[in-house]
Order: sequence, then C-alpha cells, then structure tokens
Amino acid sequence: FTYAVTLDPASGIRDGILKRPATDPKVFQIDSATEFWQLRASLNVADAEGRPVPVPPNVRLYFESSTGHGFTAGGLLTPPPGLMARCENPTPSSTSELMRALLVAMDAWVDRGVEPPASNYPSVEDGTLVALDEFRKAFPAIPGVRVPTALNGLDLLDFGPAFGRHGGVLALQPPRTSHSYPILVPKPDRDGLDMSGVRSMRIRAPLGTSAGWNVRKEGHRPGDLCGLTGSFIPFARTAAERQASGDPRSSLQERYVNRRGFVRAVEQAASVLVGARFLLQADADRFVEAAKVSEAVEP
Repeated sequence: FTYAVTLDPASGIRDGILKRPATDPKVFQIDSATEFWQLRASLNVADAEGRPVPVPPNVRLYFESSTGHGFTAGGLLTPPPGLMARCENPTPSSTSELMRALLVAMDAWVDRGVEPPASNYPSVEDGTLVALDEFRKAFPAIPGVRVPTALNGLDLLDFGPAFGRHGGVLALQPPRTSHSYPILVPKPDRDGLDMSGVRSMRIRAPLGTSAGWNVRKEGHRPGDLCGLTGSFIPFARTAAERQASGDPRSSLQERYVNRRGFVRAVEQAASVLVGARFLLQADADRFVEAAKVSEAVEP
C-alpha cells in the first residue's frame, strides 16, 4: 500500500509502489471516507503495527472528508436524491469540486513546478485515524442510526512454504491467517463528520451528517456495511424538532438561524477552500448562488 519503500513488519517484505526514482511520476492519491472502511486506506500511512509510514516528496495524499466512494452524484447544497434499496441511509451528494481544483494543481505542479497543497490526510500521529471501537465511542448517538460494528479487514495469509510473494504451490487450503492488519478509520467530530482531511463545502456548511459508510437494512444482512456507499443523515430543521427526537446534533435553525445565515456560512467556507486551493473560484460562486435559493434552510 505504501508509496515509499518500507519494511512490512508482518510479512518481512521490503517494498513500495514508487521505487524507481529516475522514472517515478508525481502522484495525487485522493481517497473518500469509504476507502478507509472498505479498501483499507489507512495502510497508506500506518503499517502492520499501526505505526506511521513516510510519504515521498513526489506524492500527495488527499482525503475527501465524510464522502462515499466515487464521490457520488447529486446537486449543489441539496439533500441527496434518495435511498439505495439495500442500504439503510440516503447517500451523500456530489463532492467532485475537489477533483476539479486538484486537477488544476496537478497541471501547475507538472507543467510549471508550482508546489501543490500539502498532503491532507488522517494520521495516527494527530489522533485523527483510530480503531473502530474508538470511532463508535466518538460518533454521536443519533436516534434510529446504526453505527457499523465491522469493517473490511485484511489478513496475511499463509498458503504453505512453497508459496511466496511471486506465487507458487498452494499447499494449504484454506490458508492459515498469520497476522491481522490493524485497519483504522477517520475519527468523527460531535456531528459525526470526519475531523481530518479536506473538509468540503458540505462539511463546512453542512445540512446533515455525511459519512463514508452505510449499513444494510432489514432483509439484506442488516448491520453489515452496504457496499461502497456513504450515508447522509439530515439535521433537524428546528430546535423543537431536534429536542423532540433526542438528536444531539444542532438543528439547521440553531446553526444558521435562517437562509441569510446559511449563505454567510457558505461564503466563509468558500473563501477558506479557495485560499487553500481545494476549490475553484467558479465553483465557489456556484455554491454561493445555490445557497441563496436553497430550500433546505428557512428564509
């Protein structure tokens, strides 16, 4: 998983993705939150013993906070379009704006030598990459929301002495498990939003809790992770609604008061993201215009 050449303490193999300095390219890796739950993205920055690993200078790692795999589809600052039949929660809306901004940054890096934004990724050093138990403790107790009890792990398999890193004879079937890699996930804040990474407009001026995981509903192996799908759990519209349901997250009314307050929050978030080169000005302008006519927040 690591771009740098490192020693895997579990297998004893020393290797890396980038090991030919004369021809190694410049790399942006952009991961959604689902990559941590289903595709073991923590192994990019933490080894088989949970210790940090280096990132080469020609690599940038960017984490698109609180998003589903593929960054999904949907409109600007609107609730998501609906439910997948087997999943319990609606899915997050589009966050493709980061990809547009980083494409410009990659062109500038390769063509003109302009350094791109620094890597922005969860890590074990700052406590933003945690084990599943710690994630569950930190996630807010939202009424009616099931929090995952499992993620997609990774075991080091032993197929016998005649099978090595380049293949061989599968003498042991099924194989023995000789090590289970610690798979970590981004730590959530009090709204259930990932604390680390590039916190997009939908995280800085949220209408609900977006996440990189979803769970299956009744009749579809309930409680298991639901494919490569994220979740969207809307905030209550008013303080009274929030109190009636027992939702610990502030309502839209408490966050923004009205649509004018929502527009201010979007404008402030847009300024920060454009300044960090994680949002193009054209997309920032579109966000602000969408906020002005959004029906999600009371006028």
